[in-house]
Amino acid sequence: MKEYKLPKGFFASGVHCGVKRKRRDLALFYSEEPCNTTALFTRNRAKAAPVILAQKQLKKNNLIRAVVVNSGNANCMTGKRGMKDAVKMAGTIAELLKVAENEVLVSSTGIIGKFMPMDTILKGLPSLVKKLSLSGLEGASEGIMTTDRLKKIEIRFFSAGGKPITMTAVAKGAGMIKPDMATMLCYVMTDARVAKKALEKALKKATEVSFNAITVDGDMSTNDTVMLMANGKADNKIIKDKGKDFEIFQKNLTDICTEIAKLVVRDGEGANKLIEVRVKGARSVIDAKEAAGAIASSMLVKCAVLGGDPNWGRIASAVGASKAFFDINKLEIILDGVTLLKNSNFYEVDRRTSSIFKSSDVLIEVNLHNGKKEAVVFSCDISKKYITFNSFYTT
Repeated sequence: MKEYKLPKGFFASGVHCGVKRKRRDLALFYSEEPCNTTALFTRNRAKAAPVILAQKQLKKNNLIRAVVVNSGNANCMTGKRGMKDAVKMAGTIAELLKVAENEVLVSSTGIIGKFMPMDTILKGLPSLVKKLSLSGLEGASEGIMTTDRLKKIEIRFFSAGGKPITMTAVAKGAGMIKPDMATMLCYVMTDARVAKKALEKALKKATEVSFNAITVDGDMSTNDTVMLMANGKADNKIIKDKGKDFEIFQKNLTDICTEIAKLVVRDGEGANKLIEVRVKGARSVIDAKEAAGAIASSMLVKCAVLGGDPNWGRIASAVGASKAFFDINKLEIILDGVTLLKNSNFYEVDRRTSSIFKSSDVLIEVNLHNGKKEAVVFSCDISKKYITFNSFYTT
C-alpha cells in the first residue's frame, strides 16, 4: 500500500460532518510553524467568498499556519452571509488550534448559490482538529473531493540548500476544468526554507505549464485555488529566486504540479482517455497555446477520441479557428505517431491508422512550421456519462 508522506512539521485530517451524505466533506492542513505562503486564484469575476477572503488575508499576512476546506458547497454568490460564514470557519479553526485568525485560510468547493450549512460544519470542526496527524493526508484528500473518482496526491524528495527536502501536493478536480487557472483546489506543502519572492516566482512558472494547460469541459470555476506553503523545517539555506537551488526547487514544483494537473484531466467527469495536445513550430508561445487550446477544447475532437476515429479534419478545423497565425498549406498533423497531413498532402485512413485513439493515452501533435515555439495542453475525451451527470447535478 502506498504511503503518503507529509513534509516535516505538517499535519492533515479529513472527516465527514454531514454536508455530503457519505464521503468526508471537511479537510484541514496544518503546520506547527508559520508557513511562507503564496497562492493563485480563479480569474472568474464571480469569485466565491473564501477566495475573496484569502486574497485579502494574504495581502496583509503571508505567514499561514492552517487551511480549512469544505466540499459539497462552494459558498459562492452568497453575499454578506457567505463572507460571514467564511470568516466564522477561519475564526473557529484558529480558536481550536490556538493560533491567530489571520494565520488561517479557508477554501470551499461544491454547489454554487446555496448558503453554507454552518451548524453542520461547525459541529465537525473540533473533530477535524482532533484528528490531525502525520498520516492524515488520505483522509484530507477525500475531504476536498466533489465529483472526483481518484485521490490526487503527489510527493517529491530532493536536496537543496544543503538539506533533504520533501514536497507534497494534494488536489481535487474533475469537472468545470478550463485553462487559465483550471477548476480545482490544490495545496502544495514543503519543509523547505524559501524566500517569498522565490515562492511567488516558482508557483507562477509551475502553474503556467500545468494548471493553466489543462481542460476538461471549457468551464472556469468560481473557487479555483492553488496554494504553496513552506514552513522551513528542513532548515536548509534559504532558497532565493535565482541560482542552482531555486532551479532544483522550480523543477520539482513544476513536475509535481504537472502530474497533479494530468491526474485532474485523467479523472475528468465521464472521461476515458487522457489527451496530450502538443503544438510546435509556432512563431510565439501565445500562438502555440492558442492552437493547442483550441484542439483540446473542441467537442468534436473529444468525440473523435472517444470513438477511436482518426478524424484529422476536426483538428485542422480547430487550429484554423484559433487565433494562431500560420500558413494552412504548411500545417502538419500527427496522431499517435502517424502522420495524416503534411504540406497539403493528406493520407488515407487505412491499416496504419487502426491503432490511433485506441489506447487510454492519446497524443495529438501539430506542427505549424512557422517558428520555434511550442506548448502542451492536456485534455480528455467526453462521453454520455458527463452529460448525464451534469444534467442532474443539483437535483
